[in-house]
Amino acid sequence: MPDRQTAYEFLLLVVLVSALTFAAAWIFPIWDDGRLMLAIQDFGSAAIWTNFGNRPLAALFYSFLLNHNLFVPVAVVLHFVGWLGMGWVTRGLWRLSFPSYANVALLPAILSVAPILCKMQTVLLTLVTIDLIPPLLVFAALFILVREYRQRWQKVLLGALAFALIVVAVLISEYSVVAAGVAMVFLAGNAARGSPERKREYRVTAGLIAACAVVSYLVFLRLTKGSGRDAFRPSYIKESFSLRIPFRLLSGIWRGILGGLLQSLGSITLHSKVALLSFVCGCVFSLLVVLALRKQSVEVKLELDKRVVITLFAATILALIPVVLMDRTLESRWDSRFWLPALPVLSCLSVYLLLYLVRSRLQLLIVIVCGFLGGYWTTWEVANALRNGETVATLIQEVPGQEFYPRISKHTVNIVHGDTR
Repeated sequence: MPDRQTAYEFLLLVVLVSALTFAAAWIFPIWDDGRLMLAIQDFGSAAIWTNFGNRPLAALFYSFLLNHNLFVPVAVVLHFVGWLGMGWVTRGLWRLSFPSYANVALLPAILSVAPILCKMQTVLLTLVTIDLIPPLLVFAALFILVREYRQRWQKVLLGALAFALIVVAVLISEYSVVAAGVAMVFLAGNAARGSPERKREYRVTAGLIAACAVVSYLVFLRLTKGSGRDAFRPSYIKESFSLRIPFRLLSGIWRGILGGLLQSLGSITLHSKVALLSFVCGCVFSLLVVLALRKQSVEVKLELDKRVVITLFAATILALIPVVLMDRTLESRWDSRFWLPALPVLSCLSVYLLLYLVRSRLQLLIVIVCGFLGGYWTTWEVANALRNGETVATLIQEVPGQEFYPRISKHTVNIVHGDTR
């Protein structure tokens, strides 16, 4: 049975996720969801394969939802489960990485769920099924593989299940390859701890994860060959290669670990009714987080955690390399989805560094800030969704069989043709 502290933390995450799911359902369809719904409306079910043929399992799933008229109810459930899973996975990763500081695991979980670094929480279906849930399956596999089992048959059976999850995740979306890389680095970094037998097991498991991800991705590339989405395939790296890549990588590392968090803090305003409401809700949620962690205190010692911090930092670098090689940005709201495979790692690093930089007697300030940011930006997203519930979709230049690409203005979906990203 979960203790009272665990139940309270779970309830706080449920509050955040419920608000975001309600907002996403209210404003549905926007962004990729709007593109998909409009294409189906004008061209029928064939539009699903035109737009998502490069992710065949997702296309099959969307076709099933269309045939059974289940888009919204299934999307609501997946959105809620997916974002709650992101928070719980982040909490689990913190407890696994820093067991001595397990009592503040709620803080990185809040940063992962709230629209602070990734700002695409109001997309109800497509982002959740392609960008969010597949990486979460990989992290679930990681938790299964690092757990110790008394019976050998349990270890073999659940280990097979873990690798099956990785295979399925990669076949759904290439985002899972990045998450598998993060899992591989995490296991390789933790191979230095524990008994010699455990170290050897971690190294072998890390190698098996890498092999499983690579083979699955090769199958994925084979299945999606000729889908017409070359900008999403490794061959695109040759076209997008630039000398700016190292600098963009450094910028991404800074933004992912601390820059995005500090920017969200500096973007807080009180110049509108929505901002005032968000501020009040941020204060209330922060108070609830403080009450949950009021008796919790940690003394961060970098010399004891150096190996774990280096491992998480290496996982961050590995996760960002494909993004910059594929010439994706990390600054815009649209491209903030690329943080998702590494978001649990980034949130853990952010909270750890904040706790390390602040003296023990001032650690309550970090709890207040994390809780306030979670409440403020979640309320901001929900309020804007409610105020701008009417989405507008326009179709420009009808050319059958051609990809639709969205040009997004605030809470508006404009669908246009052309080879743009």
